[in-house]
Amino acid sequence: MFRPNYAQDAPPEAIRVGGASYPVNVDFRTWIDVLDLAQELYPTVGTLLEARHNARVLENMQRLAFDRVLEAPPAAVLRAMTAFARGYPTMVGEEAGGDGEGEELLSFDYDINDLVLAIEEQFGLDLSYRRREPYHWWEFLLRVRALCGDHAILRAVRLRASRDTSREARLARRRARLPHKPTAEERRQLEALRAAAGDGEKGEKHAH
Repeated sequence: MFRPNYAQDAPPEAIRVGGASYPVNVDFRTWIDVLDLAQELYPTVGTLLEARHNARVLENMQRLAFDRVLEAPPAAVLRAMTAFARGYPTMVGEEAGGDGEGEELLSFDYDINDLVLAIEEQFGLDLSYRRREPYHWWEFLLRVRALCGDHAILRAVRLRASRDTSREARLARRRARLPHKPTAEERRQLEALRAAAGDGEKGEKHAH
């Protein structure tokens, strides 16, 4: 049996980094923001500017999660936060949010209204603005993974995952598609392409 698990283990209220335990803001709304910020990180750092950018982003992530920047190595902090963000262990290879081919099927940020409504309808749990006490991120993930039936969010996910090539299906898929928010890596690649195109134009001008 996977450990920890919801049957035997309460979700953690702290994150361990380098042998020390730090209390963490566990509310699902906080961790949606943390994951959104994580998209701003460069997976590899090539310049001093990128390193400084990553440091600022990680500091902001820590302020959300811990209300402060931890006195611990940044790489260790990021690993620990990433592990916490996964929630309870799931089946090997299971990834909520993607189709295995790079297409995003679910966005906690963009789809939050439909997710909150579906959770309330299926489980009778109000996670709207009316809720004042925190609701643990790990429990939120479990509720999302357990959604079934004909909720609007599940219909949207099925449309996004559809491979039907008919005109009607393509139009429906376009309407349900998530807006794309470029990651830091995608922006770097775009900047590199623009720079290469600019160098090419300069070369053509010199050739004339």
